Amino acid sequence: MKKINSLILGIISLSFIGCSSTPKCSDAVTKDLVIDIAKNELKEQGLNSLISKLQFEIEAIRTTKHDKSIDRYECAANFKMIGNDDLRTLPITYTVESTDKKDEFYVDVYGF
Repeated sequence: MKKINSLILGIISLSFIGCSSTPKCSDAVTKDLVIDIAKNELKEQGLNSLISKLQFEIEAIRTTKHDKSIDRYECAANFKMIGNDDLRTLPITYTVESTDKKDEFYVDVYGF
């Protein structure tokens, strides 16, 4: 299974400055990052032209584990790619954890 990594910097991390906890599996900022990672994966596969033709959604989000000692979440969800005549759903898993700076977080996505 392919693993995709992404470190949040810039605008998204600014929304968490001053926050002491990791965003949860279903938080908007986490879902937005998972969608960004999917779009980057499509670009890497040479499918950049598809991105504007698709709508992306994350559904049935489940927190499968929360390690309180390091404030790390393990998540599962259904990733939907919706086109005019097509709907693709992929089961994905992902983890969310804060960096040592605490105003940034790291997401690993599995299943693309």
